Amino acid sequence: MAKSKVIKDNAERYLLTYADLMNLLLILFIILFAYSQVDTQKFQQLSQSLGAAFGNGSTPSVVSGGASGNSLINFPATMPSPVIPSNMEDAQYEAAEDAISGLIEAGGMGGDVSVQMTERGILMSIDATLAFKSGSAELEREGRDRVLAIGKTILSKMPDKHIRIEGHTDNVPINSARFPSNWELSGSRSTNVLRLLVDQAGLNSKLVSAVAYGDSMSLVPNNSDANRAKNRRVDIVILRDSSSIGEASTDYTNNTNTNSK
Repeated sequence: MAKSKVIKDNAERYLLTYADLMNLLLILFIILFAYSQVDTQKFQQLSQSLGAAFGNGSTPSVVSGGASGNSLINFPATMPSPVIPSNMEDAQYEAAEDAISGLIEAGGMGGDVSVQMTERGILMSIDATLAFKSGSAELEREGRDRVLAIGKTILSKMPDKHIRIEGHTDNVPINSARFPSNWELSGSRSTNVLRLLVDQAGLNSKLVSAVAYGDSMSLVPNNSDANRAKNRRVDIVILRDSSSIGEASTDYTNNTNTNSK
């Protein structure tokens, strides 16, 4: 008579798989924490670089959070107000541009805000598709967050520099009771950004101005939906000196339409 086989109970084998899963999750959390620490350190270093360029040692900090998953910026309650020489050397502006670009990337705004050095100063361009709905001058929530982050992190470090807010549109005509043309639309956008920077970011209203360009200062030809989206924007310019006011045309070599409606 054949012996019957004894079947061993393997009911507890799942514990090994469960333990492996928990170990993998622990490793994942450690990696994510390490990345967050690197981003915070990078942000602090960039902020210190910007402060050095403008003679200011105060540094904001980064905290995680936000609906979009991007970093939020936690600002100190008070910030020093250093005096920046009006004849700042090119090297200082270039260092400031690099620091500003790094701060924008570290703050999770790299895809929404571009930075470039121009003859007039440092120009930060905010994607209007993020800040405004088509045909509207009211700032969206994400747009408000970006503007306030720029104001509190960057612009507050240069309280004696002239800041100009420039509103732009695409070439799609508009003719409403509130906005008879793109001039009025772009002007309302720039003044709304100005009010936010003055009222909530604490900028000096005597040194901040708003300008409306309509569709007269296009970055790219208005020949596609993608290009028109690029032209719908708000620019924030840190002017080198007051004599730079009124020289915006030097920044736009691709101007394709100088007759706004």
